[in-house]
Amino acid sequence: MDLIQENGQPRYGRFSELPVSINIDQYIYKTPFGKIREGWHKSLKFKKFKFCSIQHEHYTIGMAIADIAWAGHGFIYVYDHLSQEVIEWNSIQFLARNTVVDEQPNYNQSYFHKAPFQLDIQHANGVRYLQVKKHDEIVFQARIFCAGTDPLSMCSPTGINGWTYTQKQSSLAVEGFFLNKSKQRIEFDAKSLASLDDTCGFLRPETSWFWLSCNFWDEQGNRIGLNLASGVNESFGNENALWVNGVLQPLSDVLFEQLDEQRWSIRSLDQCLNLVVTTGWRRYENLNLRLVGSQFSQWQSRVSGTIHLDGCEQGTVFDHEYALLEQHYAKW
Repeated sequence: MDLIQENGQPRYGRFSELPVSINIDQYIYKTPFGKIREGWHKSLKFKKFKFCSIQHEHYTIGMAIADIAWAGHGFIYVYDHLSQEVIEWNSIQFLARNTVVDEQPNYNQSYFHKAPFQLDIQHANGVRYLQVKKHDEIVFQARIFCAGTDPLSMCSPTGINGWTYTQKQSSLAVEGFFLNKSKQRIEFDAKSLASLDDTCGFLRPETSWFWLSCNFWDEQGNRIGLNLASGVNESFGNENALWVNGVLQPLSDVLFEQLDEQRWSIRSLDQCLNLVVTTGWRRYENLNLRLVGSQFSQWQSRVSGTIHLDGCEQGTVFDHEYALLEQHYAKW
């Protein structure tokens, strides 16, 4: 199926299979007052981004490419949990120069190029390919395998005249390598896990959200993935999900509450999920240009607590697991 229907409007809900395509040309965009907009008026409202994270035994890697119409944005970081050292680079391209974010669900090719870095993301035949070059030297390369893990795929209405499509997978196998701060080549191994987040749509011109992502192997050898969000994709379902050995299990709505400077509580409406998040190093951006702006925090975190589903007494236990906690405000 195409996400956009013949009547020019998107399909809404959670999908058991990924849409074959997202035909933005087919979508009929209207202002809140009912006037149809085409051309650059429509293009400036369309936002899209891809974020990929990989959890190694001692390192966390985050990489993103975003096209928010008035600007392109790319970043990559490698955080060493043992030494607390970080390699970080990010940049913005005005009017999204040298920035391509391909929103198609199954086959896509995206990139962000600005000297000295080249960020590339490709997806084909169920494999996500990531590569980062610095001065034409490959400093990060990964193959992420999506087969055998249920995708979270959903589209929900956004505001009076928009919509948001998100596609996520967690606890995915990964192969490849990266260079740490000492220029050592670190290989991903069988215990390394990855998460993917592809989002696009006509988002609210002023929006904010909380988000948490976590991958780990539990004591029983199960492959666990978790995605929680609040403030986005809540008008027709939500994007909260737990993956156990690749099987997706939907979760109830959740509330993020900051307890103090370094501790957060996340609990679900049905009381089945209770987590405490302790934050560490933060990737931070603060941009205020009056008409547009962004304040972004993504913390390296540890998660403890439990999730109980279907009356299971034992549930899924989180014991100081590595995670990403994000808070984002955007005016675009």
